[in-house]
Amino acid sequence: MESNDLMDMPEDEFRKSVVLRLSAQDVAIAENTALTKSVSEDTAFIRAAWAEGIVAVRFFCRLAAAWRFVLKQVFMPIGLPLLTLYGMWFYTQFHRFPTWLADCFKFLMAVL
Repeated sequence: MESNDLMDMPEDEFRKSVVLRLSAQDVAIAENTALTKSVSEDTAFIRAAWAEGIVAVRFFCRLAAAWRFVLKQVFMPIGLPLLTLYGMWFYTQFHRFPTWLADCFKFLMAVL
């Protein structure tokens, strides 16, 4: 029904028209609610799987952050200088570098 027709009709018919339109909207909203509930019930297992997947992703992200922390805050400022000092001491005592240290250095030079 057009808006001009609504404005021209008598008040009783106008009220009935509005009530019918609102009732039809209530029915449509109820149908949409039922459909939405059925879709949510059908996809509950997918949402549960995603929830478990999100937990796994968070775990691995935290693990990666911890690994970056260990490399940047522990290994680089503490581990590398200590390995350098140990290599220098070993060289002064035995006149050669430890084989494992030399191999690690060769590997890093090949990779970098």
